[in-house]
Amino acid sequence: MKNWACILFAAAVYLFLYLPILVTVLFSFNASRIPALPIKAFTFDWYVKLFQEPKLWLAAKNSLTVSIPAMLLAILVGTTAAFLFQRYKFAGRSFLQLSLLLPYILPGIITGIALTLFFKTLQLSASLFAVTLGHVVIVTPVVMIMVMDRLKRLDKNLELASMDLGASPLKTFFYVTLPNIKGALLGGALLGLTVSFDEIVVTFFLIGTDNTLPMQIWSMIRYGYSPQINAIYSLFIVFSLAVIAFAGKNVLKKS
Repeated sequence: MKNWACILFAAAVYLFLYLPILVTVLFSFNASRIPALPIKAFTFDWYVKLFQEPKLWLAAKNSLTVSIPAMLLAILVGTTAAFLFQRYKFAGRSFLQLSLLLPYILPGIITGIALTLFFKTLQLSASLFAVTLGHVVIVTPVVMIMVMDRLKRLDKNLELASMDLGASPLKTFFYVTLPNIKGALLGGALLGLTVSFDEIVVTFFLIGTDNTLPMQIWSMIRYGYSPQINAIYSLFIVFSLAVIAFAGKNVLKKS
């Protein structure tokens, strides 16, 4: 009886979480502009019109222009921080680690306002470059956490043995450490790319006159409902799930 109660409760939770997503995907194939049941005819027209919209393509290009550099910088900073916190003990270590995690933990509006004020102090105007730096702040904790978790399970004696046999610290990193943590790096990179690509709150404060894809979708929603939004949303879901599944698969395989 208890097992059935747990199953029913879990099913209700999953239904509550994912039914709106499934309904949105379903309506992306609805031939009618009105999102209502029953659906009388199915069509791919909204996807065709979506790929004919130049503003969306420009916004998608801007999103990639921001997300890829942000992800690469986050890998560099996050991996360095992971080694610092995992391999060394120093005063203020816990405080510094929490400080790096805070931008990801805090509500996006707080992080966005803080970054806006900080960049204004530096006289850095709102632009895609500012958005990229803001995304680095958000994505770095994702990479750092994944690499730290992998380093905890890596036998340090392997690195010591490598250096005892004459390898330099740099060679030890590339031939011993890196092969053992590349699954975590890949997973962190892909998850970070997804987080950056989907980010809207921090982007709103830093974007300036340009638009990323999430910002473009938000502006479309403000001016009324369009079935194209369901099509964009469905493609977002497919992209995000594919990246996360690929990242999870590689983390499990390589870790």
